[in-house]
Amino acid sequence: MLNRILVIDGTYLAYKSYYATLHNPVAVLKNSKGESTNEIVGFFNVFISLVNNFVPSHVFIAFDSQVKTFRHETLQDYKANRKKASPDFYKQLSSIQKLLNMLNIKNQFVNGFEADDIIAKIVSMFSSEAEILIYSGDQDLNQLISDNVSIIKKIKSETVILDKTNFKNYYDFNPNQVIDYKAIVGDSSDNFKGVAGLGTKSAIELLSIYGTLENIYFNLDKLKPSVKEKLIANKEEALRDKYLATLRTDFDIWVQELKEISLENFKLSEEAEKFLNELELKVIKNKLTYWTKY
Repeated sequence: MLNRILVIDGTYLAYKSYYATLHNPVAVLKNSKGESTNEIVGFFNVFISLVNNFVPSHVFIAFDSQVKTFRHETLQDYKANRKKASPDFYKQLSSIQKLLNMLNIKNQFVNGFEADDIIAKIVSMFSSEAEILIYSGDQDLNQLISDNVSIIKKIKSETVILDKTNFKNYYDFNPNQVIDYKAIVGDSSDNFKGVAGLGTKSAIELLSIYGTLENIYFNLDKLKPSVKEKLIANKEEALRDKYLATLRTDFDIWVQELKEISLENFKLSEEAEKFLNELELKVIKNKLTYWTKY
């Protein structure tokens, strides 16, 4: 039976868990010391649910680093429109990472890179020997979809397994064209401007004919003058944005072998139990205790 790796975008899940209750004072969980625990509870509830629903043999969780990446160095305004999270978010994030380590669930951040890059690294290392399911809401990860790699995501309030067979049901281009598409149309979340004057329709048409951004530029003389002019005027930015959108794998991570991320390594250690008691997370502790029996 093929191994199944569940790879979780930990930063995405932490943000999702934190902001789900941020504006609802009734739903914000605190222990008797007044410490917020809503992010931690949300994170582990979803994590446990994912493992129960998809029954992976292996699990790995990737986090963003809290320092600027090579993308910030290349593009000063990269993600500049995103508001920095509060100290409370990072305090709970630290507790999440600490608890994962106590449970012997492999997780990592790498300074200079993003969680997406670490996920791409895991895919590059193990997709030939395992089915990989990625949990994230980040569109950039769509470029990793292949025969053995799919993504669990919510599309129009429906949870779907986005894979190579159904990708075209939701998008008008192929997974390996995600970075080309993004370079042409832009992405406000990353502050990519795109090619001014060319929108979704133009990008899809060009990519359906020429395949890649580089091949579009190689065939400029075949394009309408107006389209050609827009591409020439924005060439440097478009090629730069494709480079920045491309996930990187040219760095080292702690994991070297598949067995290191086996779910069989999970254990509810005394240290983990003590920490859960300190945080007063009785329900999460009970769920993890029940989990160890099966």
